[in-house]
Parts: sequence; structure tokens; C-alpha cells
Amino acid sequence: MDSLYTALQIFDRTSEIICFFDGDGEIKYLNQSGEKELKFEAGSANIKDLLPNFFPKDQDIFLYIKERGKEEIKEDVYRKNRSCFPVRLKIWVDDEKFKEPLGLCVMTDIREIDNLQKQLANKEEYMKEFMKAQDEFVSNLTHELRTPVNGIKGHIKNLKEDEEESSKRRIMDIVLQCCSNMEKIINNLLDYAKIENGKMEIVEEKFSLYQLIEGCIETSESVANEKGLTLTSHIADNVPDEVIGDEFRLSQVINNLLNNALKFTSIGRVGLEVYKTKQHGKDVELTFFVIDTGIGMSVEEKDKLFKSFTQVDGSITRKYGGTGLGLYVCKQIVELLGGHIEIESEKGKGSSFIFTVNMKTEIEQESQQITISDLRQSLAFEKEQENFEETFEFGSSQNTEKIRDLLEKLSLCVELDNWGKAEGFAENLKKLTENAPEEVSKAAFRLVMNVRKEKKEKSAELLEVLNDAMINNVKAGE
Repeated sequence: MDSLYTALQIFDRTSEIICFFDGDGEIKYLNQSGEKELKFEAGSANIKDLLPNFFPKDQDIFLYIKERGKEEIKEDVYRKNRSCFPVRLKIWVDDEKFKEPLGLCVMTDIREIDNLQKQLANKEEYMKEFMKAQDEFVSNLTHELRTPVNGIKGHIKNLKEDEEESSKRRIMDIVLQCCSNMEKIINNLLDYAKIENGKMEIVEEKFSLYQLIEGCIETSESVANEKGLTLTSHIADNVPDEVIGDEFRLSQVINNLLNNALKFTSIGRVGLEVYKTKQHGKDVELTFFVIDTGIGMSVEEKDKLFKSFTQVDGSITRKYGGTGLGLYVCKQIVELLGGHIEIESEKGKGSSFIFTVNMKTEIEQESQQITISDLRQSLAFEKEQENFEETFEFGSSQNTEKIRDLLEKLSLCVELDNWGKAEGFAENLKKLTENAPEEVSKAAFRLVMNVRKEKKEKSAELLEVLNDAMINNVKAGE
């Protein structure tokens, strides 16, 4: 009896509802939680009053419980006033511990859990509707945006064919480039919606990898030439030409990364390199490097990459443009292609985006593997880097040519109030004149400051000073 008394004391301290009942269903014991919540008392209620939906009308209570077994079920328990709430129910018959067989019932209140599950179900349904609406909105938006952009491009191309004045043709080229940038943003928005809805599909077909690389380089050459950058590509000898994979999605990743590298590089070079890092039978892993000599980033800034609508610094949007979607889309596509993407970068010293993809080739080979760290020792980009140091030597032919090209582009940007692009050109010019005579380097430094403040007249005046200095420098060299 002492052990039973102790057990009943414990039952009275629990939050669960616990009751004992006989073969007729009469409740012999109901703990304090049960009395408080249900407003019943032991001896004044039947288990069928508490659980009217659980028991069949004309079947023996104990027999029915034994047939059901000790499964845990969800059921509604009723109060004395006939209101109810959901519980998780365990009910069984004990024929041994007591003088007579007794039914035991333990009920756990799941109102909060039930409400949360209903809220979750409602939210899931809402999210399905929201994602559907978002998908339709983005699809309609991208269609509506494409129509005017295509119209502008068509008219500008027609005007350019009949225009002979070089300055106006340059302005038209800028408009066309702006249209191309807009198209990239539209495509990224559409891909983002597909990724979020799980609708982006990978299509595997045979294609020429070499032609794909050549096409990507040709697509980016105009931007590189405009900024006075060197754009190179290198494909290792053992990389197969004909591969089976998603040509469009792979080219999308490469073009996005090249565009990103060119955007954040003011002076120097951008390179694309491809290596075979693993092969087993016809399954091949290719590793791509997109390397630049651009602004680079710190460890903290790298943590923000590959997230949707995120750039490492808010000021970058004004200076370089973009939505922050490009790298997020790249990461998702690379993972769909069975690979991964990472970055190596140092603030002020450029960046290297490295990604792998898994493809198939018709040429079967024995297993082979090479690590990315091993490749680092043989990258063509880094081997050729020292050949470009002459660009920074003021007075060299390369330096003079690049400075004069920058002065021409800067003048056009200032004239058109294109201050975002002008700032990048001005900083490039400042780097190229670091070893110049003091009056030239000071003028270049002041030009950067005035361009940042969007002072049109003062910027134009400093451009004239620098232009005259370069003319005099060339004459002195002659």
C-alpha cells in the first residue's frame, strides 16, 4: 500500500491526466490534473464520459482495449461541461498488479502542439500559394522587362549602322552595354525563381567544351577591351573536348563569374582555366578557375558570398552595380551539376573562384586524380603575371597607351554623367600614374576625388591637365 500511495502522490504532481477505471468504466481514481482540467471527480464519472468517441457502444470495455493494444493515439477528451480538447492517449488493462483488473489511462494535453501543427499546415499552404504567385510574378516581370530592353537594343543597333560620328557610336555602345547588363539581371531573377521553386532542370547532352570556352571568352572580350583589361583562357591538354552535360547551365556559370571578375577589376587581367582533376571510367570531374587582379576581399567579406541579394559591401552596389544574385545562382547551378564552388581571395590582391562539375565523356580511362593545391603550382595565369608588370611603369609604351585610352573613356563618362563607371576608370588611371612625375600623379589623385563627388567642371579640367601631360611626355620621349 505504501508503494501505491507514493505512486498516487507522484501522479498528482504530473501535468498529464491519469485515471484508473473498472470493467464497467467507472473511474476509481483521477489525479489532480484530471480533476482540475475536466471538472470530474473519481466515483462520479465513467471513462466513456471522458472518451465518448473512443469506445464502441455495445462492446466490453476491457476486451476492446485489449484488442486495440497499447498503441498511442490522438483523441479528444471531454470535460464535464462537454467541451473538449485533443490529447495523446495511452490506455491499457492491468490484470496483475491490483486485486481486480483495472483499466489505466494516461492523457497528454497536445492543444499547443495541435495548434502549432495547424499553423504550420496553414503556413505551408500559404507558402505554396506564395511561391506560385512569386513564380508567376517573376515570369511576368521578366517578360515585361525584356520587351522594352529588346526594343531599345533593336533601335540603337539600327541607328548605329547609319551613324558615322565616332563619339555618338561610343554613346550607342554604352547604351547597348547597359541593355546587356539589364538582360543579365533579368535572367538572374528568372533563375532565382526557378531555384526557389525547385523547377530548375539539368539537361544532359553531348557538346564541345572547347567551343563553349571560346564562346564565353568572346562574350566577355568587349567588356575587357573597354576597361583595358587582358582576358585569357587556358585548357589543359588532358581535358576532353566532347563531354556530356548541361552546356547552357555550365556556360551560364562561367559567363557569370567572368562578368563578376571583370566588374571588380580595374587594372590588370582576368583569366579562365580548365583542368581535369578526376576520372573514373567515363565519369570525369572538371575544375574551372576564374582568376582576376581586382579588388579582392577579406575573410569576413567572403562569408557573405553565395547568398541571395547579398554583396560584400553596400557601397559596391552604387559603384559596380548588380543585385547580388549572380553568385547565388552560380552556387545552386554548380551543386545541381554535382560539384562545389569556393573562393580564394585577399583584399586588394584579386580573387580566384574555383568550381568543379561532374560530366561524362565517351573516352574511358583508368582512375586518376589531381588536387587543386597541386594545380595551383602550374596555373598559366600566375606564370604569365610577371609579363604584365611593365604596364605599371610610367613612360613605357603599354603604360602610355593604356593611360591615353583611359583618358578618352573618362572624358566620355564625365560628359555623360556616368559617374559610377568614371570612378572605376579614374582609380585605374591613378594606379597607372603612381610612378609618374609628381604633377601627373597629383592630378590623377585629385581627379579620383572630384569624380567621386561628381564635380563635372573640375573633373573635365583635370582631364585636360592629364591629357596635356601625356602629350608632352610622348614628345619628350621622342
